This record gives sequence, C-alpha cells and structure tokens, in this order.
Amino acid sequence: MKQLMLLLSILNFAFYGFACDCDVPKPALEFYESDYVFEGEAVSKIYSADSLTYTVKFEVFKHYKLGDNPDFLSYKLTAEGEFTGHFTSCDWNVELGEYWLVYSKEAGGEQKFSFYCSNSKPVNGNYKISNAEQKVLNNGNALDISKYRYHYYQAKPITNLDSILSKYNSKNLNLKQKGFAPFWIDVDKQGNLTEINLAPREKLETEVVDTIFGLNLPKNQYSEPRSDFQSVAFEIVKALVKWESYQQYAIPVKYRTYLALALDEKGNIVIYK
Repeated sequence: MKQLMLLLSILNFAFYGFACDCDVPKPALEFYESDYVFEGEAVSKIYSADSLTYTVKFEVFKHYKLGDNPDFLSYKLTAEGEFTGHFTSCDWNVELGEYWLVYSKEAGGEQKFSFYCSNSKPVNGNYKISNAEQKVLNNGNALDISKYRYHYYQAKPITNLDSILSKYNSKNLNLKQKGFAPFWIDVDKQGNLTEINLAPREKLETEVVDTIFGLNLPKNQYSEPRSDFQSVAFEIVKALVKWESYQQYAIPVKYRTYLALALDEKGNIVIYK
C-alpha cells in the first residue's frame, strides 16, 4: 500500500511538473492581446471561506495599455499548497506588498493573469523588466501586427500536392541520388504563395527592420539547388500557388511555413515527415 501511494505521488508530481512547461510569448504579442498591462502593488489579499482561493487587489501605479485606467484591479487566484493540500512544481502566488508587472486578459467573464507561460512577474531582485521589454511596454500601443510575417507550422496547401507528386513520379525521372529538399514558403494574407526557396545555409537579412518589438523574421532569399532532385522539388513546391489563410487575433496576416520533400526507397518523391 505504501508503495502504491508513493507511485501515485510521483505520478501526480510528474503530471503537474510538466503542466507549466510552456513557451512564454513574446512581450509584444502578449501586450497586444492583453486588456491591461500595468505595474502595481498588491495592497490586499483576502482568502475565501474555504481557503482554496484568494482575491488579490493591486493598486495600479502605471498603465501601459490605452483605454480605461482603473486605480485598482482585483484577481481571484488559487491558494497556496498549504491551504489546498496540493503542492506542485507549478505553484506560484502573490504576496501582500509585492510589486508586479501584470499582463491581464479577460477569460471566463473575469480578468486573469498568470506567472507561468506569461511575462507577468514580481518586479524584485529575482525578476526585472529588461531594457528590451521596457521598449515594448513604452511603445506597445503602436504595434501594427499586419506589418509582420508569422510562423504557421501547420499550414496546408489548398492546391492538390498529391496530384502534382503523382504526375512527377509517373515520369520516371531516375533521380537516383539520395534526395532531401527543405523549403521556406511565404504566403500572403489571402493565402497566395508569394515566395518559395530552399532553406538557406547562410545568415540572411531581416525582412522587417524592427528594433522595438522583436518580431523579425529573416528574408526568404534564393538558395541555389544542390542536386537534380532539389531542382525538381523546387518545381513541385512552386506549383502550390494556393494555401490556407492565417489569422492572428482575428486579423488576416502573412505567414511563413515549411515543407520538405524526399526520395523514398523506390525513388518516388514524397513529403518528408
């Protein structure tokens, strides 16, 4: 029985340990999607009757987002493990008197923020607002996301790739060398192919010069095919003229996706997975 309980405890810890393992968004994008971005001090912390949650109230000293500017904002948070009986590696809390930078967004009918998976943080000896983030905070209201290109890794072509591959494979091109052809594919706001090139080996110029928001992508510049197979693969991917459209925050944006073709053991051109 003791061994079973120990196993359950380990599994429980492992589950919660991975639950907060996530990427922190770029400050510019979190700023854009937030309702409030502010610096403030926790001036009250009141636990619920069952002590499972608490409400923390911040006195706001500096608002960064344009809009209404309340002097106080309150948030309902999960109480510490000593009250809930659950201790995990993802635990965090706000202490009375702490000074925080908060990125706050409405969810489920109330304003919420988090420490993990967010740029929200207590501003103290352990966590500071970097110079780069301060630039974003000072200029965030001027961000125009339509200027930038975004990664859309799951993008699919609307043009039928299978039929194109079938046509080329029926030609018996005798591409005997081992083949691999990775491509960068740029698509506009309407889903039209605008640029396609083999993934470059050299360092490239920046597509949009941005010294504030950190949303730069390198230019999609021509890279010479290094084999007969790559030349054929280039022709195939170039024929994928129509792709899915993509939106960021309900706004159509241009994006970059990736596709690689390879030769299988029979010498057929296939999508590399």
